[in-house]
Amino acid sequence: MGIHESSRRVKKLWKSVVGYTVTGLAVVGSFLGIYTFLQGYSRYDLSGKWIITNTIQSTSYQPYQGLKLDYTVFLSQRGTDITGYGEKESENGRDLPPGAHNHISITGSIRGKKITATFVEEGTRRKTAGTFEWTCEPGNNTLAGTFTSTAADTAGLSAAQRASPAD
Repeated sequence: MGIHESSRRVKKLWKSVVGYTVTGLAVVGSFLGIYTFLQGYSRYDLSGKWIITNTIQSTSYQPYQGLKLDYTVFLSQRGTDITGYGEKESENGRDLPPGAHNHISITGSIRGKKITATFVEEGTRRKTAGTFEWTCEPGNNTLAGTFTSTAADTAGLSAAQRASPAD
């Protein structure tokens, strides 16, 4: 075997090594691209009008025990990020007068079927803050889970129902 033949084999080997390396990097890059896309994507669209009902199960202020609070909120979703705004409109099924509607703002994210969000409610005397932990039930347009709030250390069940377009 001459030097010329040996040189050709080395070049051929290097072309193979470079080719396999480029192919491997392309495959890895494709998987990273798909992974990155999926991290910012949700198959559920929560945008729209929702009615949230929080049922207080524990509190440091006994008169709040068992109280049901209803909020009408408008959620917007971009990828997996969620924002929203709305108002508390009723307590225990009784509509509140417009001056007693507390404004609420919501920010959160969705991962799979799990929604984690924080909220700030503008009360008549003070701001309160809290969290929602929901699971999406897309078949019946509901969210179900729990809430916590700094208002009298309340916590309990939280459910949201997508409002019909006519509402």
